Amino acid sequence: MDYLLQSYENSIRKGMQITGDMYHFLGSAMRMNFFMRPWAEAVQRYGSFLKEKAAPISSRPWTTSNRVARRWAKTALRKFNGNELGNPLLLVPPEAGHNSQIVDFGPGQSLVQCALNHFAGDVYVMEKLPAGPKHANYSLDDCIRSLDRCIHAIGEPVHLVGLCQGGWQAAVYTALFPERVKTLTLAGAPIDFHAGDGRISQWAQSLPMSFYQALVAMGGGRMPGAFITSGFKLMNAYDRFIGDDLKLYQHIGDPTYLERNRRFNQWYEFTQPLAGRMYLEVVQHLFKENKLVKGDLEIMGRTVDLSRIYQPLYLVAGARDDITPPAQLLAIRDHVSSLWIEEKLADAGHIGLFMRDGVIVDIWAAIFERMSQLHSNTRTPIEMHSLRAG
Repeated sequence: MDYLLQSYENSIRKGMQITGDMYHFLGSAMRMNFFMRPWAEAVQRYGSFLKEKAAPISSRPWTTSNRVARRWAKTALRKFNGNELGNPLLLVPPEAGHNSQIVDFGPGQSLVQCALNHFAGDVYVMEKLPAGPKHANYSLDDCIRSLDRCIHAIGEPVHLVGLCQGGWQAAVYTALFPERVKTLTLAGAPIDFHAGDGRISQWAQSLPMSFYQALVAMGGGRMPGAFITSGFKLMNAYDRFIGDDLKLYQHIGDPTYLERNRRFNQWYEFTQPLAGRMYLEVVQHLFKENKLVKGDLEIMGRTVDLSRIYQPLYLVAGARDDITPPAQLLAIRDHVSSLWIEEKLADAGHIGLFMRDGVIVDIWAAIFERMSQLHSNTRTPIEMHSLRAG
């Protein structure tokens, strides 16, 4: 289904490319006529705008050099430094219909590069691979098992960093296997799915499960990433369908703006499907029933008890995050046993938490440096403190 949707959209983009070329040709012809010359620039500018919007959707390579240390059916473990330093850090990216390259978005906008510069240890990423037709029954249990395989392959307790959907996965894993985690960092991660005024949670609670089951059925047992992306766009329909185009038109002559816009669209629009069973379990057990904070969530035959999390805990929330409002993340403070909890409130939206240059410089660099100083994976009687940064 993702392939069909992308093929359909690429055909539309091809038509837009041809139309943009026609406007460019028309503008050039208008420049030859004295009376039409005042409008020629606007016509050519519009042609450039259409051609820019028509850029094809495709995958791109990782920004930072790395190697695949291990690969399984649904995940790959990527290592980003060549030397064996020990004291490993594992980044668990979001899993919401896009690939995992948001953690290595681009120069100056890469959590991976920030970790390499400020963390004294090995840096790994758990890459989430697209769900193929045979992965329709990949479950929540399988999701946590995949994370466990990555940590076993690394071979020692890790500093675990979970982003968005990767955040509740990291929290669940830490609660089940606390001895395998040195520190836990969560950014834009829903823990109490009913806290705050998040529209995604409101939709999930109001729409019947039959709606989500129909979407998965349309994807042949998988949830098409394009459907999820469309839902995100509808949350801010004016900005996504009108405002973004206006900004692009206004900056059509700015090469720096165009490059950043291309890079973002290449990541955001190139979607990948999720396993249908896991998607429906997340909607039912987490978004609808909020089982994680209620203590009713069972994974791999065990109840997930957040009070088993005792590690130093870093929380990064976005003041303008409408996907995961800060209250959904910060609620974890009431459920864990951690004696050291450090929280940062960034002036950013959801995606900005992971790739905005100011957030990376002002917040993530300090977190990675502080992690480097913590090598023990046992309980440490450190006085709890809370830091808030704008």
